[in-house]
Amino acid sequence: MSLVNFLCGIGVVQGVVMAGVLLYAHSGHRLANAIMATLVLATAAILLQKLLIQAGVFQDYPQFSIILSQLRFTWGPLLYLYALSITGTRLNYRHCWHFLPAIVFFTVNNLKFWQLDPDQQRLFTAYLWNYLGSDPTTEAIIWSFMGSFWRALIESYFHFIFFALQSTCYGFLVLRLIRNHNKRLEQHFSSLEHMNLRWLRLLTITFLAVLGLLILFNRLPLLLNLYDLTAPITNAYAVLLVALFYAVAISALLQPSLISGVIQAKDSEPAWLKEHEQFSPPEDAEGPFSGSRTITVDSPVDAENAPVEPDTKYKRSKMSSEDGQRYKIKLMQVMQKEQLYLDSDLTLPELAEAADLTAPQASQVLNGQMNQNFFSFVNNYRIDLARRILLAPETANIPIVDLAAEVGFKSKSSFYDAFKRATSMTPTQFKRAMTEAPATETLSAVQEINE
Repeated sequence: MSLVNFLCGIGVVQGVVMAGVLLYAHSGHRLANAIMATLVLATAAILLQKLLIQAGVFQDYPQFSIILSQLRFTWGPLLYLYALSITGTRLNYRHCWHFLPAIVFFTVNNLKFWQLDPDQQRLFTAYLWNYLGSDPTTEAIIWSFMGSFWRALIESYFHFIFFALQSTCYGFLVLRLIRNHNKRLEQHFSSLEHMNLRWLRLLTITFLAVLGLLILFNRLPLLLNLYDLTAPITNAYAVLLVALFYAVAISALLQPSLISGVIQAKDSEPAWLKEHEQFSPPEDAEGPFSGSRTITVDSPVDAENAPVEPDTKYKRSKMSSEDGQRYKIKLMQVMQKEQLYLDSDLTLPELAEAADLTAPQASQVLNGQMNQNFFSFVNNYRIDLARRILLAPETANIPIVDLAAEVGFKSKSSFYDAFKRATSMTPTQFKRAMTEAPATETLSAVQEINE
């Protein structure tokens, strides 16, 4: 047995085991785990087909030769539906249209294939599995019973091109969904370490990269007539895809439930805004409500200089501009006086309670009056404190990890991201710039921050 076949065999066994674990694991994402289990099984099925081809099983049962290959058209839709489900979208029968291409390919391909006699089926699949390599006489026989339409489809690699485009589109849809999910969470939480789906974003980008490698190392040699079916490099994509989807499955098992955060997000919003955004609960959610939708968020700005004109999506609100200004001052005063931003788990309802406001009122003031979300509002205070600490001689040499915890961040990476977003520099670059700057400029910077 070759190394590639050995790895594929291990992949099939691991896929079945992992799918079982996903299906029976106790989780707040039961439906999402079921979708991920289906994706893992669909990947394992493609590997199983490669093994059955090498074992010669389809020589005895040629009618089943191309059934499993159509499952690759479910990879992109399943990954996208998983992302929808884990972020709280309620899935229903309308989402089934994502599988229409897979159904069409399965129906059209197999209806034609099943009309052939067993000898014709063997001849045709042998031609396909040798990647369109055969002598002219055999090719003439094949096209005599397949017809010119199928010859055009096969020789143009239509199936592969469609698969690559479909998977790429779904990959970018998942990335957009994650981006919108994170924007929505920023409306309600000051720390997103366990909710931002960074792992899914990274693995989706890797999936797109694997597609590029598939074209480069699997199909490009084919187009240049350099294809060798037994060469490891032409089969490497299968091993890469296995590793990728199994990494997604393992990460899915370790993903904490996002349902409680979705429920809290809903409770923090005005009733009229919920209706406007059409927030819908998932079928497997635990709790009275959860869902997912896109909220448009403007780029964060400094709270002191934020424009007072209300956001257009808050025009239906009954809050007067006078109340908005008063609530804005209350939020800023309580944040500064009680230093709530030092709490790494601070949420919008907690800030609202401290300011004697409701969570919907606080959300409306932040978005409509101050033109920023809760996440950036809190982190502005944290970054200002970090800058003061870095500029103070007695604390300038504090380790970055300690500094991040000191000002309210849960991790060094989130502190770096927020600091760079606010200052366009990393903390180290900021400290170096202030050290090299004249003393008058450093003093001015300290005074500006204190103000």
